[in-house]
Amino acid sequence: MTVAVFLGPSLPENEARSILDVNYLPPVSQGDVYRAVSEGAKVVAVIDGYFERIPAVWHKEILWAMKQGVHVYGASSMGALRAAELAPFGMKGVGEIFHAFAEGRLFDDDEVTIAHGPKELGYPATSDAMVNIRATLDRAVDAAIVTPKIRDLLIERAKGTYYPLRNYEDLLDFLETHDADAAAALACWLPEGRIDAKKADAKALLQEVRNALEQGLSPFEAGYHFEHTDAWEQASKKAGRQIAAAIPEELPMDVILEELRLDGAAYAKTMGVALSRSLALREAERQGATIDRERFRSVLNNFFVQRGRKTPEAIAEWMREQDVDSTKLTELIQRELKVGLVETLFRDDIIAQIPDSLRVGGIYGAVVRRAMEKRQWLQVNGYENVRVESCGVDEGTLLGWHFGGRHQMDIPGDLDGYAQSIGLGNRFDFLQALARDYLFEHR
Repeated sequence: MTVAVFLGPSLPENEARSILDVNYLPPVSQGDVYRAVSEGAKVVAVIDGYFERIPAVWHKEILWAMKQGVHVYGASSMGALRAAELAPFGMKGVGEIFHAFAEGRLFDDDEVTIAHGPKELGYPATSDAMVNIRATLDRAVDAAIVTPKIRDLLIERAKGTYYPLRNYEDLLDFLETHDADAAAALACWLPEGRIDAKKADAKALLQEVRNALEQGLSPFEAGYHFEHTDAWEQASKKAGRQIAAAIPEELPMDVILEELRLDGAAYAKTMGVALSRSLALREAERQGATIDRERFRSVLNNFFVQRGRKTPEAIAEWMREQDVDSTKLTELIQRELKVGLVETLFRDDIIAQIPDSLRVGGIYGAVVRRAMEKRQWLQVNGYENVRVESCGVDEGTLLGWHFGGRHQMDIPGDLDGYAQSIGLGNRFDFLQALARDYLFEHR
């Protein structure tokens, strides 16, 4: 059976071949899975892949591959990310990193992204992966090399550092300014104590594939329907039965719509959200999307975190304000989960519609001109990878400048939740974006 493995810096190819001697390809990028399957691959294993500069592997091509009967595995790096996103559709994830993403303990790309050299040199890593740093520092705590407080301090430092600059040397230099003895102890321990979680998961994936091949694999049976995008868009208008959200029986929808129409901006925004949810729920039902307990819990938790509701009292207050009891809440989160699955399925198509969406809103020219001007200025001045300290102001001042000064709104109580709500991984990603914008505005 033909097997294609996309491998880069996570594991040396000679070590990989000692476990599974198959066709090894460079880190995956957009279109590579499609090409591998078109050339006869019946099993595809994604370990490494490109995240920026080169377009990332499509979710859609993985779904297409599985629909062709191909078994698709993922672990370690890009493979772990895609497997966590596509597990409900049948992609098989392997390893601790995959489980951390699937369970919502990790959520952004930079946890696994590193900078590395070319294939000809064996993809030498020039930075350290965040997942490896986390695992190593947890082991250091278990070994009584550092305290939990120091571990958390170093994790915050590493997470706030742009991934190509993230390394143990920087962490040791940083720690030395806080606790020289702890820095010395950690430096002595690291050569033998550090963990390469990405390598371990890559090896586990290859062993999993080897075991599956030895036991015999029949073609994968995908439980969803796959068509080309144009056909999907036509089908979404006709197929499925919409599940309506509950409103008080004594309050007709026309009354709610009239209230919305008195605020034109709120009406347009709400109708846009309602349209996208309607189409997403139709597609989820047509695909036969299922709901598992762990994913439900993760979506429920993120739903309230993004709204700054972290305590039982705050959640209860929100439920009263929104006229939601426990049954309605369960139904709402089930719909949220299904919408999220379809957003994953259509993510590439959604991103492709952003230029037209900006044009329809009349802001394409202004947004693109400013983005290009800012990018060029940051590149010329070496400010692409910045921290809050680079701005000459503290975090509170930076947030006040953005939220209070520019948008006349309060600083969100839960910055991580706010960052996730606008498509970023966490508060550090958001603060880095703010720092770049602050420097550009004050150039």
